[in-house]
Amino acid sequence: MTDQVIPMNLLPVHAQSAMFSLQLGAAAFVCMFIAANYLRSKLARRCLPPGPPALPIIGNLHQLPTSHQEHRFAQWGKRYGEVVYARVLNKATLILNRASTARTLLEKRGAKYSGRPHTTFVTDIVGWTQLVNMPYTDQWRRHRRWFQTALQARNALNAYEPLQYAEVQNLLLDLLREPEGAVRHVKRYVAALMLGVAYGYSLSSMDDDFLAMVEDALQIITESGGPSTMLVDFIPIMKYLPSWMPGMEMKRRGLRARHLIRDMESIPLERVKREMAEGTARPSVATVLLEEAKNTGTLDEAEEREIRSVLGVMYAAGTDTTTTVLTTFILMMVIHPEVLQKAQRELDSAIGDSRLPNFSDRPALPYLEAVLKEVYRWLAPVPLGIPHQLTEEDIYEGYKMPIESMVFTNIWAMLRDEELYADPDTFDPERFTGLSEAKSEETDPRRIVFGFGRRLCPGRLLADSSIFLAAANIIAVFDVCTPRTRDGQEIPLVPSFTSGVVKHPKPFACDIRPRSAKAAELMLAADGILE
Repeated sequence: MTDQVIPMNLLPVHAQSAMFSLQLGAAAFVCMFIAANYLRSKLARRCLPPGPPALPIIGNLHQLPTSHQEHRFAQWGKRYGEVVYARVLNKATLILNRASTARTLLEKRGAKYSGRPHTTFVTDIVGWTQLVNMPYTDQWRRHRRWFQTALQARNALNAYEPLQYAEVQNLLLDLLREPEGAVRHVKRYVAALMLGVAYGYSLSSMDDDFLAMVEDALQIITESGGPSTMLVDFIPIMKYLPSWMPGMEMKRRGLRARHLIRDMESIPLERVKREMAEGTARPSVATVLLEEAKNTGTLDEAEEREIRSVLGVMYAAGTDTTTTVLTTFILMMVIHPEVLQKAQRELDSAIGDSRLPNFSDRPALPYLEAVLKEVYRWLAPVPLGIPHQLTEEDIYEGYKMPIESMVFTNIWAMLRDEELYADPDTFDPERFTGLSEAKSEETDPRRIVFGFGRRLCPGRLLADSSIFLAAANIIAVFDVCTPRTRDGQEIPLVPSFTSGVVKHPKPFACDIRPRSAKAAELMLAADGILE
């Protein structure tokens, strides 16, 4: 017999009544379930820090711009407070907009806040796992120790000074001979320093292809953007989609970066290994790590991969951020000639015009120190820092800070905190002059731009000293001016920057020329060209 469905209106009245009661009960149960979940969600949300209202499923994703997200986070901070809770798809996000809050959480409670969120794009697609994005593990601690030995020990920093002096002289000569290539020369200066420190060799014209390759790789990674532009970090299954599909440009770019990063890590290390075998290798971090591993019998393929990773990120990360700070310094000197002239007068008074500045001159140059602080503050080279991740639940000011939350330090907002920096959008080095020792320490942007807690940038001392040496030497011997048209009219220059993990000045023109014939002779004499 064939099963048949009996229409509702043909059932007996008592059966219809029972069926209706069953449907009504089911509907009531669904409504109660939805209401209970809504109330539970509201109750749970009440325990979290305040933040913008979220939509189901996507959370606050629709409220994030595709560029310069630090500005939107700062707006939220003014409305909701120093800690803002948001949700990007299914990822809980905490945004810290004040430096004091970041220090309380990331430094005093560093054991909880030192994790890193898994970045599908960089880790899985690009395939780049290194100190910056490693989780807080024994492997990270080992890499960190290598960095501290190489970049923070005083004897190591002193050993790098001859290299820094030599490369700053090369920078001055490059600017003297080809002033229109200022930005390119700055990049080569920083790259030469990091190649010398990490691998022990100097740049030559043959290395231009290598530099271009590294720049391409870093541009893909650092300009990949933040939480609203790299959806694969929040929907990891997207990484399995084929790169030829429409909308998968990020995967195509990531795979290109994978090959570039692999070459960036392997090419210079292979050169060092050849030179060590020939007995011609110069001392470097690479030779120290390779010799140490060889002497302890641990130099196998896995160990070499670890060494490649450490050296690669030492070179790449140090080159990118230091270059953007120095380039911005030049940009600000073009836009603010009164600042340049005051710094030049200070240098002339402190050391005269018979030699180039050196590290021992730094204490005698407080105004130049203020200028560099203001460059760091005004620029905020890594505007949202590198996100931390909570490794266990925390409570702060009565609010629940959920485990595995992504924690953004809005460095851009911290350096525009009006309680610390009056008129924060104005470039004004004077804000750092005449301060008490305590106030100078409290407002020093270097306590913010290099990060917080156990994730503090290990290369900050070398980077800051290299920036000082280049800046002091440039303003000692060059005038940096606004470019002019053929008929002598100044070309207006409005600073603008790319958006991404690292912020870079967009290309700009400037007029760089020696301050005098004596300044030009001083540069040539320092290089041994004039006897």
